[in-house]
Amino acid sequence: MFYLFKNKKGIAISASEDSLKNYIVGMNNGIDEYAIKNISSSATPTDLALNENGDVVFPKDDEELILAFQKKLKLKEINEWTASNITGGFVSSASGEPVRYDSDKETQLTMQGIALNVSTPLFAAKYPNGCPVRGVAEGAESKTVYWLTPEQVMQWMADLSMHIGTCKQAGWAKQAEVDACKTVFELSLIHISEPTRRS
Repeated sequence: MFYLFKNKKGIAISASEDSLKNYIVGMNNGIDEYAIKNISSSATPTDLALNENGDVVFPKDDEELILAFQKKLKLKEINEWTASNITGGFVSSASGEPVRYDSDKETQLTMQGIALNVSTPLFAAKYPNGCPVRGVAEGAESKTVYWLTPEQVMQWMADLSMHIGTCKQAGWAKQAEVDACKTVFELSLIHISEPTRRS
């Protein structure tokens, strides 16, 4: 909706900016100062005003509603960012060298199942040469198959768990920043970096 301000005080509202411009043409005496603002608000015109910089000053209850809504959007963005980081791959040195592995949910479930059986005859029978896991070595451009021993599988799982925990803690820290915000401007200063991606 378009709000009309006269001498920094809200006086009218319209869905048409042109109608407010026509009103100004008919009423402007060359002394009063008029301004039109396109605002998403539930406030009535007389509830709003402009400060010395020409920015809209919302009533407190309206500001709180807007802040709560923007916080909800930011928290959703943080949750998606955290999930993307978790499934975007991680680095483990379980094979004896740093290797970047996939960490999508399917890989997590598969390796969890394998890890539960590393001490059983089934693991030895199915993986006599070790458990095959594909990853990209540091400095390489393509994936290589690494054959992990039972001990290496457990280290791989430990590294994955550490990765997931680190991603979650980063998400919690961002959530705490959102909770601490008192204004929409403070909220806009919270930066969400690009999530990590699998190779």
